[in-house]
Amino acid sequence: MKKRIVWIVLSVVMFIASICLILYYLWGNGYLWKAKKAPPPATYEEFTYPSIDESEIAKLTDFTTADHSAPTDPDAPIEPNQPIQVDCPVNFDELRDVNAEIIGWIYMSKPEISLPILRSHTDDTWYLYHDVVGKYKKGGSLFVEHDYNTYDFSDPVTVIYGHRMNSGAMFGTLQATLSEDGYFDENRYIVIFTPSVTKIYQIFATLPSDSDHILYYNDFNADGVFDEYFDALFSETGVDVHLIPEAKPSQGDHVLVLSSCLWGDRKSRYLVFAKQVY
Repeated sequence: MKKRIVWIVLSVVMFIASICLILYYLWGNGYLWKAKKAPPPATYEEFTYPSIDESEIAKLTDFTTADHSAPTDPDAPIEPNQPIQVDCPVNFDELRDVNAEIIGWIYMSKPEISLPILRSHTDDTWYLYHDVVGKYKKGGSLFVEHDYNTYDFSDPVTVIYGHRMNSGAMFGTLQATLSEDGYFDENRYIVIFTPSVTKIYQIFATLPSDSDHILYYNDFNADGVFDEYFDALFSETGVDVHLIPEAKPSQGDHVLVLSSCLWGDRKSRYLVFAKQVY
């Protein structure tokens, strides 16, 4: 009788444990829900995240709304692009007093992402699980790798890594928002503030991918590699692949890649590609 009770108890415990493991797997890989709203930005004793003025940010992309269909005088001199005049909302002096490894700030209006970008001088895995003030944090920080990218976003391809957190933190809202119907009915942009210049990138591709390291396997400074890579990218197909052919980059352009875990498969990646347009 006692043995039977023991076996029943063990069976119940194993059943409950199995259910818990299944639920944890589903939760961890994002099958249960997709966050579409990020939690409020962290406030540190050392500094607070800047308040981004939407009206000022709108000025950054106004140059794309010009009516290019209007007739122009072919003999008129071509006016060079003028630098966009907008006050940078990020106090980099204050940030660098806290952490000299903060190299920039990324801003997107949809999804709402406004976060610092870091680059360790010594350990490319450090910011996987450390926040901007160096404390352990499961969600880590957004970062680029010093082995592959410079601090000023001047490489042909710069990859920014960030965790896909179920809370919506870091890049947790990226895939859910960019996969919405009608998201690309208008041009979408990523703004990168740096201590010296503001850069604007137009998103031209989003897609799931394997975990191969883009910059390790592709030397984009070598002749032909840049065009070969993006020719192959634009041959991708699938329901989760979104490509904008008219915004396809070519050799000489600068591309930003946002990389996070894929919903439903943490071993794969969700990639967002954007071309610098200003």
